[in-house]
Amino acid sequence: MRQAAMPTCFIVGAAKCGTTSLDRYLNQHPDIYMAPRKETHFFASPDMPARYEGPGDEAFTENLIRSLDEYQSMFAAAQGARVRGESSVYYLYFPKSLERIARTVDHPKVIAVLRNPVDRAYSAYMHLVRDGRETLPFLEALAAEPARRAANYQPLWHYTSVGLYARQVEHLLRVFGREHVLLIEYEEFNAQPERTLAQVFHFLGVDERVRVDTSIRYNMTGVPVAGLYQMATQSNALTRLLKPFVPGRWREKLRTQVKNLTLRKEPLSADVRAQLLERFRADILALEAVWGRSLAHWLHQASPTAETTA
Repeated sequence: MRQAAMPTCFIVGAAKCGTTSLDRYLNQHPDIYMAPRKETHFFASPDMPARYEGPGDEAFTENLIRSLDEYQSMFAAAQGARVRGESSVYYLYFPKSLERIARTVDHPKVIAVLRNPVDRAYSAYMHLVRDGRETLPFLEALAAEPARRAANYQPLWHYTSVGLYARQVEHLLRVFGREHVLLIEYEEFNAQPERTLAQVFHFLGVDERVRVDTSIRYNMTGVPVAGLYQMATQSNALTRLLKPFVPGRWREKLRTQVKNLTLRKEPLSADVRAQLLERFRADILALEAVWGRSLAHWLHQASPTAETTA
């Protein structure tokens, strides 16, 4: 297998922890090439069904890459970049995918972003509400998770399971070694993206002084303002008109700004937050020991500031 046609860096999770924004920001660095398709989950695909069965799961299934040739083709345009990166947020969740990466790629750099699991679960829920796929109230949706997992709903519906990080991170560190893994706390990335990016650049061995545009936050969630979100996400006459004159990156930036303006935030109630926190408390404490980092602020029941990176 040609290592030059494989990534050297992986963003492995977790879902709804700012990985889309991180991917877009890294791709602005002149020494970093990020695969043009996110969430292909090549190394997890052997553990995934031929088709996921949840409402709207077809797009996730269709985006999966199961062929090595197709996977390597994503890096054909890397043109000698010092770092070739790939982002698939469920590599962390599917433990065998990490082992496949370790067997296939020589000494990869691995990045995981972790978020307060209560907020991560609610963000995943609101993502599906935003897309018109989730119709249950939040607590009912949490109760439905085991049945949905059994019915082959894709992992975005696994609201609590994905956020049980301790064993996932322990396995990640065991497979790659701590020196090859960078763990990022979402809340710090959200508050100080430039500082976090400097840490990532240092970890990847590229120029830390490069400044990238972090003004846009990608894949945000919320309740769609009636009709407007759908209009913003569909190809329309304005998009077609701008396409010949506006570079793709700027079209994406404009489209993302418009989409974000059509979403209304709906905070999680204190009572529900407290209930969900109790589900995660033991795992958060276990993660503290694995990570070697205090996460006492995750155990605080107050609602966080509004989500700005997803």
